[in-house]
Amino acid sequence: MRRAALLALSALLFTACEKDAVEETGEMEGDPVMLTFAPTLFGAAPDCSTSGSLGAGEVDVTLADARFFVHGVQAMSAEGQWVDMMLHDDGQWQFSGVALLDFEDGTGSCADGGTADLNAMVHGELPPGEYSGLRFNVGVPFELNHLDSATADAPMNTPGMFWSWQGGYKHLRVDFVVNEKVPVRWNTHLGSTGCVSDAPTQAPAEACDQPNVATITLDGFVPGTDTIALDLSTLAGDVDLSTNTVDTPPGCMSAPSEPDDCAPVFQALGMSFESGECEADCAAQTLFSVSAG
Repeated sequence: MRRAALLALSALLFTACEKDAVEETGEMEGDPVMLTFAPTLFGAAPDCSTSGSLGAGEVDVTLADARFFVHGVQAMSAEGQWVDMMLHDDGQWQFSGVALLDFEDGTGSCADGGTADLNAMVHGELPPGEYSGLRFNVGVPFELNHLDSATADAPMNTPGMFWSWQGGYKHLRVDFVVNEKVPVRWNTHLGSTGCVSDAPTQAPAEACDQPNVATITLDGFVPGTDTIALDLSTLAGDVDLSTNTVDTPPGCMSAPSEPDDCAPVFQALGMSFESGECEADCAAQTLFSVSAG
């Protein structure tokens, strides 16, 4: 109930902010659009205190984190053209065309590094018209991926979502506590790899070898009516969470040395683990789907 109330409050606040922005600046030229993400885990809304079986080994786990960035949001027009959705900076969840989705509430197993605030919405505007289809990228674009998180605007300053200037942001973070005699973590931290610069504290001048950004296309999606469903269990559905590659951090850190831990995660996003890019436009991804309104 608390989670539902917080998400409902977020929607009301976003609507109010949208109205205030138009009244103060008069800048809105299109129609306001709110995109809602509806995650599930173990067949219900994700919760930081509920455990369940997950992965190839059917290991008992509890959610410990669930956040990701999106950018490049587009909708398919009636004329068959992809149209950019303009995202509005809001000082908390959206900045320069990037939005952060946050489904952990900082309680229970999410208390280690989590936050109390939740966000399941992306808001902005589209030119007037009819749309049927949605496309977005999971992650941060290269031109914003290597900011100084200590001085960046929200949400690019969010703790726990950044590696280094060289490595950039964690595009997606979904962590679990493995409930054994001594609880351990199994983390999914998706981010760009093969990023070259003179030092970890320096941003790379050229794009990273493996961008590890998934492009998600949802055919038939009607903005403002349908909901973006995502099943968090699919990310680790084919991984044995009771094991881990020797001499590596627990889970998948996107490193080339972790094929056993990471390849199934990349497959769930429709990406090649070797190249860090979409395979066949990421059409085989299983994380996101359309929930008809």
